[in-house]
Amino acid sequence: MAINGINSYGMGLYSYQSTLNNFRLTQALAKNPKLNGYTSPAYSSSYSMNSAMKSNVGFVKEYSSNMTDLMSAANALKSSNKSSIVNDLAVTSSNKDVATAEARFSMKDFAGLELDVQQIAQAQVNVSEGVKASEKAEAGMNFTVNDGTRAVNVQVDTRNRDGSTKTNAQMLTEAANQINYSNSSVKASVVQKDGVASLQLESKSTGAGNTFSVSGDLGIASGAENVKTEAANAKYSVTKNGTTTNHESGTNEISLELTRVGVTLKGVGKTTIQSDIDTDKLASAVGDLVNAYNSSLKFLSGNYEKGTGVGRQLNNLVGGLGPERSLKLLGITVNKDASLSFDKDVFQKNMKKDPSLTKELVSGTNGIADRAYYKASVGLNMNSSSLLNGSASSVSGTSGTYGTSSSDMTNQYNVFNMYSRSGAFAMNNYAAVGMMLNYLI
Repeated sequence: MAINGINSYGMGLYSYQSTLNNFRLTQALAKNPKLNGYTSPAYSSSYSMNSAMKSNVGFVKEYSSNMTDLMSAANALKSSNKSSIVNDLAVTSSNKDVATAEARFSMKDFAGLELDVQQIAQAQVNVSEGVKASEKAEAGMNFTVNDGTRAVNVQVDTRNRDGSTKTNAQMLTEAANQINYSNSSVKASVVQKDGVASLQLESKSTGAGNTFSVSGDLGIASGAENVKTEAANAKYSVTKNGTTTNHESGTNEISLELTRVGVTLKGVGKTTIQSDIDTDKLASAVGDLVNAYNSSLKFLSGNYEKGTGVGRQLNNLVGGLGPERSLKLLGITVNKDASLSFDKDVFQKNMKKDPSLTKELVSGTNGIADRAYYKASVGLNMNSSSLLNGSASSVSGTSGTYGTSSSDMTNQYNVFNMYSRSGAFAMNNYAAVGMMLNYLI
């Protein structure tokens, strides 16, 4: 058997590893004075063997990285990939003014439902009569706010510590602070508009069971004992598979589908709750694929002369990701240099107009994801020696090809490379190890 990894039989990983091994061997040979004669004088006069090898190793790594990035971007959109964007369904609401929704668990078998909101949950709100904020207070306040569990006594005097008289706004603010500092189930605030101030009291929680009462000497907070908004439960109905059920909730945060769907009620009306692809995420993933494609195209174009394999992969990519008409529906335009441009707005518009067709063009059989994935895999499986044969003379001391000239046969690195490219059975392990020891010792 041959030394592990020293084989360029055409499979991407082994081919890539073979190239690295050959480069490392050359680097080792270059450091051995015994073998300096095998290095081409022309090569030595232009730049060192080490720098050339490092450059080529770096190129192969960058090439592999570009193809891997393209494959990953495509895989994120392939329907056959269970974790892809198209299989990661999101729960949506057709009318976000009525309700918003989110998925809490897997929604692959969720067929959708109709939600009819007759009333949203409300908190009790009391508001005092308005008074001029800047006027001096004429009387103090001494009243109680009772939520049924805890009673908060509010006492506010008209005088400051220095003996000056407080304004109405100061009186109301001090009353609100006493209520809020008590950590009761009621929160207080001072509302001011056009120089008029009032005290507003509100339950911290919604629902018919969360009420409070106000009693005592209210002074300038007169009217705060009267309810402006009644505490109320949310009332809604759910229709699924033709069956309608009615529900009530003390909060606007509700759960549907055995807690798999979380819904926030926003207003009265009807909406459809369904599971579908997250359009924003899908558009972003398509944009990532276009960017990865353009990056690979630019890299290959800039390194076309490196080897015939680079040229073949460039031609492979230039073939595009599909018919121009199909790409146009996805908001993708083919530029004159074969690069792509992506219009997210066009994509989302067509996704909303015809989601089935748009999804098929992206992730269906022979869609852009399938095409890009295949092209990237072809690139990764490219024989790594073909990626560099355009500059072979600079690393091997030959005329530019791995042939059988006398120069090739006397350069023992080329002999080793010739055997390694011929497959696992071209050189037995003993011969391979022996040759390496002869080179390095």
